[in-house]
Amino acid sequence: MRTAHSIPCLTSKPRPLARAVRWALLLGATLCLAGCASLRPDAPTQVRQLATERWQALLAGQHEKAYEMAVPSYRKLKTLDDFRLNLMSLPVRWKSAQVLRADCEEKRCKVTVRVVSELRMPGRFRGDLDSALEETWVFEDGQWWMFETR
Repeated sequence: MRTAHSIPCLTSKPRPLARAVRWALLLGATLCLAGCASLRPDAPTQVRQLATERWQALLAGQHEKAYEMAVPSYRKLKTLDDFRLNLMSLPVRWKSAQVLRADCEEKRCKVTVRVVSELRMPGRFRGDLDSALEETWVFEDGQWWMFETR
């Protein structure tokens, strides 16, 4: 009776070609991952800066500047007046905003923003609302844009 130790194919050294193929696959996978990671290493910094500028514009009532940061496909569908009207119809008045972080992939970043606002509607609640919002920024045509959904 033969055991696993006596079967030639299980005890022999790997063939040189098989070893080379394994190394080539490992090297290719490593280079691919390194290449993806280095596509836009400064993306979180860039997007945080853009998001900060956008919120500064919104807080200052500079709707044109914020609108220009919207993804081009949104601006083809919505005019600046549409954008303004939508902002004015929100039941809150923003008082401050702070970009907390940007978590980025190759062509998309999720940005977390801390926003302090007050309600613009009658009711029992008085005081500031402190909340975290999540925005999506996309990389298109060589630059980052805010993905507007309203």
